Amino acid sequence: MGMKGIVAGAGLLAMTAGVFLAPQASATAPPPKLSVSPAKVAPGQALDFTASCHGTPTALTSPGLTGPVTLSAQSGAAYTGHGKAAGRTGKFKASFRCDGGPNLPAASGTATVEFEIVCPPPTTTPTKPPSSSKPPSSSQPPSSSEPPSSSSAPSSSSARVVPAALTKPCGTPGKTPQVKVKPAGAPQTGGGI
Repeated sequence: MGMKGIVAGAGLLAMTAGVFLAPQASATAPPPKLSVSPAKVAPGQALDFTASCHGTPTALTSPGLTGPVTLSAQSGAAYTGHGKAAGRTGKFKASFRCDGGPNLPAASGTATVEFEIVCPPPTTTPTKPPSSSKPPSSSQPPSSSEPPSSSSAPSSSSARVVPAALTKPCGTPGKTPQVKVKPAGAPQTGGGI
């Protein structure tokens, strides 16, 4: 074996070792991430999800959503999805699974985010629109006891319109106690012989 054979053999050995011993690209792929905005909503309100997945994401699911949310690719590993809060209150977790496949095993995993569905505070409609041009009066203005008139400017009344989903009553936690009703003429004691 000549010098050329030894150099060629060493080069081939070095190249083969480089292929087998090189770190895999999957070691640099981050795990999936998930965020939600807003994190506190009323029943029926929209939720916007932002996800990161270096692979294939599944649909995002949660018992606090009206249905599964499809994550749509934006750019690179960024995904977004839009869902709707369910009709019951409480804290909920939404999650999706990212499959990095055989080339990106470090990217595989489940990402979870928490959000809360709360009852909206009761809304009160002011009886008169606020005005900075009127001086404060020492007596109560008569318009406060009158119902709001339809002559008010539509732009100011439309600013106070609240979506129906926010005005639905949430109900009270737990069950309402039921009163036992006895039929007329029923004995008051259970023993009667």
